[in-house]
Amino acid sequence: MESVLALLTLLALTSATHAGEIRLGASMQVKPDSIWFGDRAKLARWQALKKGGDSKALASYQDGLLHAREAWQFARPLTVKIRGFEPKAHLVDVEMQTEGRLQGSTWVLDTSALLR
Repeated sequence: MESVLALLTLLALTSATHAGEIRLGASMQVKPDSIWFGDRAKLARWQALKKGGDSKALASYQDGLLHAREAWQFARPLTVKIRGFEPKAHLVDVEMQTEGRLQGSTWVLDTSALLR
């Protein structure tokens, strides 16, 4: 019984530490070539396709979004400010901080896009 309790405590601490890495108001870097979404529904669809493991369907959806400029992809790491975080949805709401024409724009990203 004690080992089960210890395991549960360890899991809770690990989850809290992982979730604690992303903090509201923090500045973070986004990995190069990550997909940036302006719409939560499109991010959710992309995440479902990625999780489903159908690489052809994911590539087709992603290419369509990028071509239609409904999602963006940047070749270098960029700095963002965290505006919101939904751990269960693996979603982070960010504001672009890197100087340029998109500075101040808001996006939603999969949490895997952040450098930690």
